[in-house]
Amino acid sequence: MLRPHRECSMRKVFFHASVSTAVSILASVAIGWMALTVLGREMDSAALAMCILCPTAIAFPASAYTYNQRRRVADAHERLRAAHRELTDVHRELAERARLDSLTGLLNRGAFIEAVEGSEGAGKAGSLLIADADNFKQINDRFGHLTGDEALRRIASAIGGCTRRTDHRGRLGGEEFGIFLVEADLKEASKVAERIRKAVEEAGFAAPDGSLVRLTVSIGVATAEAGATFTELMSVADKRLYEAKAKGRNMVILPPQATAA
Repeated sequence: MLRPHRECSMRKVFFHASVSTAVSILASVAIGWMALTVLGREMDSAALAMCILCPTAIAFPASAYTYNQRRRVADAHERLRAAHRELTDVHRELAERARLDSLTGLLNRGAFIEAVEGSEGAGKAGSLLIADADNFKQINDRFGHLTGDEALRRIASAIGGCTRRTDHRGRLGGEEFGIFLVEADLKEASKVAERIRKAVEEAGFAAPDGSLVRLTVSIGVATAEAGATFTELMSVADKRLYEAKAKGRNMVILPPQATAA
């Protein structure tokens, strides 16, 4: 790839140098002719040869060198621009990866909180769901951590399949997940939470020894108007989550006023 490019560049250098040399020869012949005419002499073959050879000997190498230097500088600038574009792409990719949980592909805790109450969620009402895998320690203890990792990936996939692209999904740590449903009221949040619960329940899989790994989650729900902080929503959702755990797990618990209604 580089050799044809270099050959093409050198042909351009040769062409530009040749054009410059030709112009220099014409100018030299014209100046020589006018000078001899003023002196009352005619241009003979020797004078013509001098008008051609001198520009050729000087103009061609000088022009070739100049154009070649310009070509090298232009190539260097292009390589720098390409390197800058590549670095920009790498930086963007690394920045995106830094926001994601490496195991599940969901937002990590910091990025999820930023999405809920930062620039992406500012001024938006919505509902926060906190989902926690039930009896997850037993999965790790019985089947091993690799199976536990697969369980978390299955739960994350179920969450992703039940939510919209505009919603925010994150792994808050361990086996706990957060889902922020943008502009979703309590009724809609309740439906989505139940869909997630059922999807996780259906996401069981076979362990390496052939045993069935059963998956369930308990989910606490909190809703808020625009401007609520993540801490406020988390506090409410956490209480509902603990209530779901205490009542037997694998269930969705709404705020008290919603349950009463």
